Amino acid sequence: MTVGTTAGPRRALAAGAALALTGTLAACGGGGSGGGGAGGVLTVSTGSTGNFVRNFNPYAPQPLQATNGMIYEPLFHFNAARTGDVDPWLATKYTWSDGGKSLRVQLRPKVTWSDGKPFTAEDVAYTFEMTRDNKALNQYALPVATATAEGRNTVVITFTKSAYTKEYFVLGKLKMLPRHIWAKLSAKEKTTTLNTDPVGTGPWKVKSVKGTTMDLVARNDYYVKGLPHFKIMRYRNFTGNNAANAAVTSGQIDWAGGFIPDIKKNYLAKNKKYDLVNIPLATTSLVPNAQRGPTADVHVRKAISAALDRDFMNRSVYDGQAPAANPMALLLPNYRAVLDPSLKDATIETGQDEVDRQLTAAGYAKGAGGTWRKDGRKLSVTVELVSGWTDYISVAQMAKDQLKKAGIELVVKPESYSQWSNNRARGQFQLLLDNAGYTPDPRAYYAQMLDSSIPPKIGESTNVGNFGRYANPAIDKALDEIGATTDLEKQKPWYHRIQREFIKDMPLIPLFSAQNEQEFNGNRVTGYPTEDDLYAAPSIWLDPDGGWVAARIKPATGK
Repeated sequence: MTVGTTAGPRRALAAGAALALTGTLAACGGGGSGGGGAGGVLTVSTGSTGNFVRNFNPYAPQPLQATNGMIYEPLFHFNAARTGDVDPWLATKYTWSDGGKSLRVQLRPKVTWSDGKPFTAEDVAYTFEMTRDNKALNQYALPVATATAEGRNTVVITFTKSAYTKEYFVLGKLKMLPRHIWAKLSAKEKTTTLNTDPVGTGPWKVKSVKGTTMDLVARNDYYVKGLPHFKIMRYRNFTGNNAANAAVTSGQIDWAGGFIPDIKKNYLAKNKKYDLVNIPLATTSLVPNAQRGPTADVHVRKAISAALDRDFMNRSVYDGQAPAANPMALLLPNYRAVLDPSLKDATIETGQDEVDRQLTAAGYAKGAGGTWRKDGRKLSVTVELVSGWTDYISVAQMAKDQLKKAGIELVVKPESYSQWSNNRARGQFQLLLDNAGYTPDPRAYYAQMLDSSIPPKIGESTNVGNFGRYANPAIDKALDEIGATTDLEKQKPWYHRIQREFIKDMPLIPLFSAQNEQEFNGNRVTGYPTEDDLYAAPSIWLDPDGGWVAARIKPATGK
């Protein structure tokens, strides 16, 4: 049976006309005429990770945010805020066949790289071949068999097994790279070069990177006429949330995504044109190491979970804007279609009785002072988090106090973003405070968290997911079965299986819907996503939605 899929916009375009995928592509979400870069400087905050390192290699550890979506682009835009909302990007149409083992992609014509050379099907085929031939580059565990250019604007990709479940990664996440540059690099160089002067298809080129400031300059030959609307995109970074918030609340930043305590008072009340868009896109969780240390024991994971007061954290840190997660860590309402009906009212088991039950089952016994011990050692777990993320520090300190009352020691270890990210990538931790999601596809969501084929062994690096190295054959089989069909009714029982296995194993300890406050200075900018026009996820740091929005956000009238 042949299954065909066409990607098209599910919203009105700025110019007011629908976009025909099989015809010539024009504005695609951003109208206007003339060259891009007509409007001065767009200043954005990337948060609190310190000085910029000039790294634009999507395959190297910790590439700068501008790498993904601003400089390098995927084939389609899968709106992370709305399931099923897909727009053309570098490609205009895709068709699956052979039960998900073959994919034909039609590319947008007349696209050029930032060095002036044409973007062709050869570049796309080469990008997929790199993922096939170099395991270190196959960040999304894509089962690529072949990638063949048919003429200048058509690519056929075949897979060793059905790749339906990888659709979002294949079409919406993998960034296309120029063959004429990357083919010159050795396999090792492709994962180690910092790629300081990147050549991409995106609307921006790197102008300067210095300290905590980075400037991108708009291309005047971008393939979507009229985009971007700003001449310069200026990134500013900070040493912590407090410094970042001071810049945001004083009006120095046009677009930010940091946590501001009591945001109505400390931001919105300061200027009538300050705006807040808060669309939860992820679940905040404690990520346990599922292979080493005390958290490799499911009973320990469940005991930690049972000791936590999520409602108190939500009220105290997030002013009630981050409700407790469900025990399946399922993003609702976005993924309601795949929710197991028998779990619609499921809640996470909490309380001291549940802590006692789980730790007794794990072979622990209460010692002096009510501390749980095993083999003469007290139960102590270290949680790592980024030192500049003040909301997470507050959450971790509350968790420490709550676990102490339950007889469990939690050591809170704030560290630099680079250290935290490196430990996460290599699986060298006991617990992480992190969040996961940012995809409109529930297949991709669960795969990122749980697919055992994604992470390498502990000590080797992954930037994609399943950082705790969790492995469950039942979940792997369910992901494969979901990926073998596009029929939602056939997929549902397997989604339900994943949810039941998640509750049984607790591979992550869900806390609450992740705060995703995005601040926009309406004195300076307009045209950003809102709840009424959610054409993309509004997060500046999100790969690749941030790039989609950055090209379409406009100067406010008169600015």
